Amino acid sequence: MAGPIKHTYKKRAMEKFGKKKGRESFPQRELLDYMNTYVGVSGRISQHAGTTKVQLTNLLRLHPEFVYLPAKEEWYYIGDLEDSNNQKQ
Repeated sequence: MAGPIKHTYKKRAMEKFGKKKGRESFPQRELLDYMNTYVGVSGRISQHAGTTKVQLTNLLRLHPEFVYLPAKEEWYYIGDLEDSNNQKQ
């Protein structure tokens, strides 16, 4: 196997969803449905972005750009909303 890079496609799909939602909180189920139907650059549903509820919970908890809002029982994206490709121009 390759080195320490894990869940690259899942993290990429999560960040894309977070940028799409903007500063709006969302239930975990919405992100789960998005990832399990994520269409990659090939135009087909990604085989690597799909996940389970348990795995997604762990990915969200460890991701520095997502925060849990216990009062609403929803998640919130705090990362940069600008695409990193646009910033390099």
